[in-house]
Amino acid sequence: MSKDVPCVAVRIHGAAGEVTGSCYEVTTPHAHLLVDFGMFQGAPEQELRNTIPPDLDFATLDAVLVTHAHVDHCGRLGMLPGLGFQGPVLATEPTAELLPRVLTSSATLQQTRTQEHRGGTAPSSRVLAPHHLASSIPIRKDPPVVLFTHRNAERVARSVRAIPFMEWESIADGVEMRFLHASHVIGAASIELRVARPDGGEPVRLLFSGDIGPIENPLLAPHQWSDRPADLLIMESTNGARRFPQVDQYQLLIEILKEARAKNQRVLAPVFALGRAQTILQLLARASRDGILQGMPVYLDSAMAVRASELYARHPKLLEESLHRQCIRGTNPLHFPELHTLMSRRESESIDRVKTACVILAGSGFCDAGPILRHVQLAIDQPDTRILFTGHQLDGLLGHGLLNGATRVEINGAALDVNAKIDRIAGISGHGDSDDLLTWIGRMAGPPKTIALVHGSVEARSEFASILRQHVTSDVVEPALGDILRVT
Repeated sequence: MSKDVPCVAVRIHGAAGEVTGSCYEVTTPHAHLLVDFGMFQGAPEQELRNTIPPDLDFATLDAVLVTHAHVDHCGRLGMLPGLGFQGPVLATEPTAELLPRVLTSSATLQQTRTQEHRGGTAPSSRVLAPHHLASSIPIRKDPPVVLFTHRNAERVARSVRAIPFMEWESIADGVEMRFLHASHVIGAASIELRVARPDGGEPVRLLFSGDIGPIENPLLAPHQWSDRPADLLIMESTNGARRFPQVDQYQLLIEILKEARAKNQRVLAPVFALGRAQTILQLLARASRDGILQGMPVYLDSAMAVRASELYARHPKLLEESLHRQCIRGTNPLHFPELHTLMSRRESESIDRVKTACVILAGSGFCDAGPILRHVQLAIDQPDTRILFTGHQLDGLLGHGLLNGATRVEINGAALDVNAKIDRIAGISGHGDSDDLLTWIGRMAGPPKTIALVHGSVEARSEFASILRQHVTSDVVEPALGDILRVT
């Protein structure tokens, strides 16, 4: 980069007034970096946005830094070779282990979706009744986009380099970075940058929050904070307008499990492979130890979730203290006798014939694709089925409709009455609510000079901006896509 750049600049390339597509370009007097390169998710037009790369010269990037392995933060990394990038991809150790699997699985999924579209077998789901819940998302007519191949995914995987938490690393001329534990999912981090000033003055400090987990996380170790205030904080605001109800999630789950066992019901739970699956597994492991399951089988129907869960036991220092102690004693805190892991479609289909009480955790978490959609299609019209939602559902998708009273749906062309019981346990989320986000800022060494809110809907970040202005002295801004934030 040119040596006469007068300041540090951060350009917003995604997740501005929306909750996906995180991507931030950092320009310093001597370096050029990218923080996250995530996918836009949702309707087909959102997916098309992924084909248009940010307006920057990827060949000049010194490094790409990744906060964590969720696809809305890392899902476009496989495009890097085709865009001319040849440098390192830097991540924490657990994220570095996950990224190769995430990228190769994504390449496989893109190929599969294209084949399904051509053959007319692509999964589909929508609400039919009541009318006000009917999906406004158009049915896909054009083939799904293919962003990268297995070959490019593998090239990126070879460029991934792991950096331990809390260790400063020189990554470019005049730029040091370190990862701070974000207590969101295993390996998730905030990223702190320390940028040398041309005049030799106090370094510029940038902090990218990534996704911030709850302050009292039952699964992961506490957050880590910097010992110095940031000049600029790029901060997520996903739940900026939400306060989770103070409920005993474990007790609610026990009540569902006991009733399901007594009435011989099948419990279907949509989960995301990284994060929500492990949080629910931890609760189920506790239920097993407390004698609640009593042999009732639990099926984890997601190969990626199985592999991600293994990471938790391999990184005990990143776990909540009591779970850490379990690992030290040689006990996997996410494993229990009733747990069965399913690694293939064939194994997934084998449990279709199970008629006894059971729990099935399966992706996708939005209940719109993957094995969960097949399980729901087979059982949604049966009164001995329960569908358990434990987190946010995107407006317009099947899960959102079911949570809000859908009575008739269409899945893969079949019209079905909703006779299943719909359960919800609120607050099981890897994202902190507005109180958690405010507490996270309050525990910093001092208020940042500027807080730029990203990765949240327009409404969520606007409300959180109002909350922040009442509690901190920072300048709070809500950047738009393409905006450049400068630190002088």
